[in-house]
Amino acid sequence: MLSRVQARFLIRPRGSFKWILRSLLGAGLMLAAVAGAAAEHIWHMDLRWNFLKLGQVKFIAATTDSEERLEIIGKTAGPLRWVKNYDGRGLLERQGKHETYTLEGTDGGVREIRRIVFERGELPRVLEFKDSAAESYLVPEEPWGRQAWAPMALVDRVLKSAERPELCVGEFTVFDGKRRYQVLLSGTHPPKVYGSVKPPLPRLSQCSSVLLGESMREVGHSPPQSAEDTGQEGATMETSKMRQVWLFGRGDRRIDFVFGGECGAGVLTEIRFHSPLGMILGRLTGPCPT
Repeated sequence: MLSRVQARFLIRPRGSFKWILRSLLGAGLMLAAVAGAAAEHIWHMDLRWNFLKLGQVKFIAATTDSEERLEIIGKTAGPLRWVKNYDGRGLLERQGKHETYTLEGTDGGVREIRRIVFERGELPRVLEFKDSAAESYLVPEEPWGRQAWAPMALVDRVLKSAERPELCVGEFTVFDGKRRYQVLLSGTHPPKVYGSVKPPLPRLSQCSSVLLGESMREVGHSPPQSAEDTGQEGATMETSKMRQVWLFGRGDRRIDFVFGGECGAGVLTEIRFHSPLGMILGRLTGPCPT
């Protein structure tokens, strides 16, 4: 039987899972660890909060001689789908130093889309922007704009850090069209195996990403608040707590990318989304990606 908090989580008009799914797609927080291979790879993850299945995510990573494509397709699932039918799609297309980032979905029947071009050393160019809560996009400015990363490009770096630990270090400016923010990366190495004859391979068991809440700048809002944080919908104490599940709320937000496990070293097998309500887990379903 569902608790009162769990029930409100499911029936909330602007369901919390929509925030989680949009956050994952918008921040690019789930991509293929095998994206560098010259092939196409497809696999799936389930998202769960406690025993509740909240959604499903499909991953597609493909490369050719001239282009890399990283795509995520997510939708609500389980009992949540009865009351909130939401889906979204994130895409990164990379050709050399040229990257196109696209985020599109449907919010309450309203189509949303962001399409932004990133070129190394240049200000990002917003080609298309339609959002249910913002009339216009955040205009990229000097000096941060020339250093900005597309959300999914930064996660591509995170995933490659499984084999190259030096990539999971540092602070980065991320721009998604609606907001900019700083992200800290730090890696965790697997424990040493004493008595082993072979030296350990330079791999990570986990790369942690921390979004710094105080760095958030969103179009049309004073820092560090965002539209979902201001209580415009007359939220109660419980629904206010639910808002904290959302990635772009007050305070820092941490996500752990876990490599290894049953699928072997260097493969993303789990994502741990830390929130005041507890852990939101993304885990592989079906066969391991190869």
